Amino acid sequence: MFERILVPTDGSELAKKAGYEAVTLAKKIGGKVIVTHIIDQKLTKPYDVLENQAQEYIKVIIDYALENNVECESMIVFGSPKYDIVKLTRKSEADSVMLGTHGKTGITSTLLGSFAQNVVKTIDLPITLIK
Repeated sequence: MFERILVPTDGSELAKKAGYEAVTLAKKIGGKVIVTHIIDQKLTKPYDVLENQAQEYIKVIIDYALENNVECESMIVFGSPKYDIVKLTRKSEADSVMLGTHGKTGITSTLLGSFAQNVVKTIDLPITLIK
């Protein structure tokens, strides 16, 4: 358990914090971190702009993993964050998920952001929420 930690990121501060926590845990237990970003198919920016943004979000966590000698891989998917997160957990063979309670679209006055709520409701893995 916790050998393959999936970290969805949107570049928000809490997503970065979740990534750093995942790296710290993976280092302690000899695990691996899989950093992911789902490019929302509903967005209107050109795909290459969105992909470059995704790579920047992921790079921050990968660089931290490399600094800490933790194995890390990444996945970028074009689709629906709400529905494709389940596919990503299966494809990555993750055995746990670590994510921030609120992302870039989160409203801090709510208990959980909509993406975090969806993950908690739809994924049958241990989930660690970072706030």
